[in-house]
Parts: sequence; structure tokens; C-alpha cells
Amino acid sequence: MTYCVYTDKETLDPSPEHILPLSLGGHDDFVIDVDREFNNDIGSKVDGKLANDFIVLFDRDRAGAVGHSKKHPIPTVKNAKLTDGTPVQVKFGKDGLSIFDLREMKDIERSDSRTHQVQCNNIEIDIDIDLMFVAKVALAAGYYAYGYDFVKNVRTDEFRKIMNLDKKNLPEDSLARVYPRFHEPEEGDDMFHILKMMTEIGNCSSVILAPSNENFGVAVSILGKFLGFISVPCKSSNLVNDGNYKYGHCIYIQNEQVKRFSLDYIRLRLLNELEEKC
Repeated sequence: MTYCVYTDKETLDPSPEHILPLSLGGHDDFVIDVDREFNNDIGSKVDGKLANDFIVLFDRDRAGAVGHSKKHPIPTVKNAKLTDGTPVQVKFGKDGLSIFDLREMKDIERSDSRTHQVQCNNIEIDIDIDLMFVAKVALAAGYYAYGYDFVKNVRTDEFRKIMNLDKKNLPEDSLARVYPRFHEPEEGDDMFHILKMMTEIGNCSSVILAPSNENFGVAVSILGKFLGFISVPCKSSNLVNDGNYKYGHCIYIQNEQVKRFSLDYIRLRLLNELEEKC
């Protein structure tokens, strides 16, 4: 029997789960075992949807994050048209913009005057997928770093409510505090700025685990871009909070390696960088 942090149950059919998918900057050494059936289902509903998010595709294209398929991702609008009504497909690759004529089945030269304006239709962005993914990563990374102490002392059910979200708003009884990727900072919103800088400092995918007196916060970045933050109630006094875990735990997937630091180390490094820029 293997414990699955996603379902909070024992499973007879475990499978390795990439805490951050390879297509989103993950690593084969950053894994835990979870229930296979649930993993396949949530991987499609959350990981797959985020990996194909139109905005995230730009970052995947830039970083060459191909995932298991080995297929290079390119942001593409399949339903577009030119000013004369010609149906086209538009690709926004890192090597430039290309327009494909769906009638003639060939690329259109950029010198063609019709390409000066293109109407793109049906670009969909799921405004909830960021927090669903962060909640999923929070469960897996928390268990990866702290083991069963994470389950015993953190309100992991609050992460599951968000991970399994099937409507457009957070559950009414959620105790979580959240910063989505499109969060608009307010005056004095220092915590958001600090978390954002901590996740983006390595210009890679990362997970910041930050327990405080009564809460356990998790911030996630994908390919160098802040994705979101969720904080839930916990008994942090029962979690390891010194040495390699002083003030928390930071995990970066950088240069094809899993790098782990204490939150205190990243805090001091961030302060040094800010001082150098001042």
C-alpha cells in the first residue's frame, strides 16, 4: 500500500508523478508516487490544460520545454482570418510570426499586404487553471519535502478543494489565501512582491514552501514566470524549520538539475541582489 497525497488515501496501484511536468520545466528526479488512475485524470484536466494555455505556450516555446511528446510547442491560433476573409492559421514562434493560408495550404509571405492585420478568434485562457495547478503542486511538493509530517500538520484538504475545482470560483468554505498569476498588487502588498521575486530569481520552474506561525504557503513559477501562491492553515511548529529547511524550503529545476535551498538562503540572496541594484 502506498499513500497518495492527492486522494488522501492508500493505493494499490501507485505510479510516479512529476511534481512539475517535464513540459512545464520539471525533472525526472522531482517525483513522488501517487494513485495511477487519479494521476492520469488530474494530469489531463490540470497539467495538460496548463501546458497548452495560450500564454504558457509562449514560455514553453522560448524555453524549448517539450515534455514526453518531444514535440516543440508553438503558440498557434487555428481559427483566424485576413482582412479579405481568407482563413488562416497563425503561429507566434520565437523565430517570428508565420501565417498559413488554409485554402491554398501554403505559407503567406509577410510582404503580402493582406497580412498587415489578422483577426484571431477563439483564444481561450482558463482563469482558474493556475490556482488548480498550484494547489496540485503544493500537495506533491509539500509531501516530497516534509513527508507525512506535511499531511499531519497542514490543512491539505484546502489544497484539494482548489485542485479539484469544478466551477469558476473558489469553494465558499475555503480557508485559503491566494494570489493568482494575474493578481494586481495593492498598496503595501509586500508579500506578493517577495514571493514573486523568490520564484523568479532562478529564471526556471520552482516551488517555494513557506510555513509561518499558523499558515503554510506555496508559491510556484513555471519557466521563470510566477504562476500563483496559496496559503492554508497549519501547525507549523511541528514541521522541521532549521538547517536545510530554515524558514522554509525552496526547490528550483535549473540547468537540468533539482536544486534545493532553505528559504533563509534564498531570502539572503534576494536581499544581496536588491542591494547591488540600489
